[in-house]
Amino acid sequence: MNHPLIIVGAGGHAKVVAEAAKLSGFEIVGFVDQSPDRWGTKILGIPVLGDESVFESPNHNDCVAIVAVGDNMLRESLVTRLEARNVKFATIVHPSAVISPSATLGNGTVVLPGVVINSMATVGNHCIVNTMASVDHDCSVEDFAHLSPGVHLAGNCKIGRLAHIGIGASILPNISVGPRVIIGGGAAVTCDIPADTVALGVPAKVVK
Repeated sequence: MNHPLIIVGAGGHAKVVAEAAKLSGFEIVGFVDQSPDRWGTKILGIPVLGDESVFESPNHNDCVAIVAVGDNMLRESLVTRLEARNVKFATIVHPSAVISPSATLGNGTVVLPGVVINSMATVGNHCIVNTMASVDHDCSVEDFAHLSPGVHLAGNCKIGRLAHIGIGASILPNISVGPRVIIGGGAAVTCDIPADTVALGVPAKVVK
């Protein structure tokens, strides 16, 4: 049985995560957000409770969290702050996703509608595998990476920590994308991309 869930973040991505969580059997207690103007409002009929201090309430001792923020760096920062409060994290998989029994999903990761993750693939902690993305056999997606909607990873790809793969991008087989890389939307990645760069185009080229 799933623990009650608090969603950290109250933007558009949080709405998608909330619906996936509800469909996968979580009871959502509420959202938390750093913006005071959102406190006391409702999203999808669910209250925005306040900021991260709500986890200190005895009423929420048995709650787990999911950080529903698309920005990788901000998501990592929020996870670090919540870990300092001894908050535990959920992993959420939309019921329409197809996950190989030999694949591995990390703690705090979100897998959204229509995703396919194939044999022996590994997705790390606090990743986002967004709507209709696919991760083929033997791929490795490291912690805090974000695969945007419609991203396709061919077999044996490696996506580095904090990398962001833009909407509709495709990564050819056996390609490595380094940590903190940004791949532009619609790109076709045909060669390895080094860390801390931005790559755009068809074929993708490092531009920054």
